[in-house]
Amino acid sequence: MKETAACYDDLLNAYQRWLTDLTNIAIRNGMCHPDIRYSHCLTVSVLHFPEAGAVTAIVPQYLYRIVHGKKWPDPLFSLDDLRTILATNDELLFTHAGLEGILLSECVRLKQGRLANKLICLFSQFKMREIRHKLVWLCWYDLMRGASMNDWLENLKLMNHEEIYFWLGKRQEENAVLTNLMDEYVVFTRY
Repeated sequence: MKETAACYDDLLNAYQRWLTDLTNIAIRNGMCHPDIRYSHCLTVSVLHFPEAGAVTAIVPQYLYRIVHGKKWPDPLFSLDDLRTILATNDELLFTHAGLEGILLSECVRLKQGRLANKLICLFSQFKMREIRHKLVWLCWYDLMRGASMNDWLENLKLMNHEEIYFWLGKRQEENAVLTNLMDEYVVFTRY
């Protein structure tokens, strides 16, 4: 199992290096605030997909702390991990910048192509930066908590801009800390 843990460290380092490089370029070109770096720290954790159950994945460290607090549990490793692809999806990373690309890459890596396709459609449907960033954070939040994915797989695609803003507002009422994180992130990307 130590070999598996080392592979996840390699995957984490690959994502983190890519995200840090992209972040530094964006900061140098005035595209975002330097404090966004704190939101771009990643860690190994567990996501819960409806059909696959709990799987080891790469997630934003800030979100990990919101969901799990300060404790750092041992990562979940199973025999299925030995059959799991431990590589990034470069095409998605290049076509979907930042955390959005990492979320999509992780979905594909973990054989959750249906969710990845639904998210890509949502990102195409809702092009406003604020909506896209909040969708990314909320999707990861739901996956980390093992929440129902019905909205992501079926309901959100049917919404218009007014309905998605209402849905985002309702979701933000659930967790003030997460709402502050998302709002801060949106501000940092508009610098």
